[in-house]
Amino acid sequence: MKAAGFIVAVAIAAFGLMPTSALSSTPELAHKAKVVGDITYISGGVGKSEAEAMRSVAKDFALEVVFVQKQAQIEEFLAEVNVQIQDAQKNVVLDVITDGPYLLANLPQGRYLVIAEYEGAVKQQWVRVGIKKHQKIVFWWPIIDSL
Repeated sequence: MKAAGFIVAVAIAAFGLMPTSALSSTPELAHKAKVVGDITYISGGVGKSEAEAMRSVAKDFALEVVFVQKQAQIEEFLAEVNVQIQDAQKNVVLDVITDGPYLLANLPQGRYLVIAEYEGAVKQQWVRVGIKKHQKIVFWWPIIDSL
């Protein structure tokens, strides 16, 4: 692990911004952890090993969001999805562009609207985050043929 990644991991764990178990089981994700206000999130999952690492720590986060394109039996994971999470009062608590098909976020307990936009198509879903309760949302977009 790079020294900078280790320092970030230690700082995040010390301030309780990310579950310690997630850091200890997959330190290679520590450099991906970001903090916005009181929300810690990780985005990624490109490539088999990183996708497996993201799935292995997903349950340590209050919210897991997955982005997929699908047509018949063909499924493709998406990156560069614009995601905005709003609280029940419509305050934006997180506004990011994903680095891969997974977005994991630790949100305070409450009700949130997750809005995801990919190539102009917008999807949204309400989710309730509870104490020590993992929520998972999957957003699906159709694969558009470019014939």
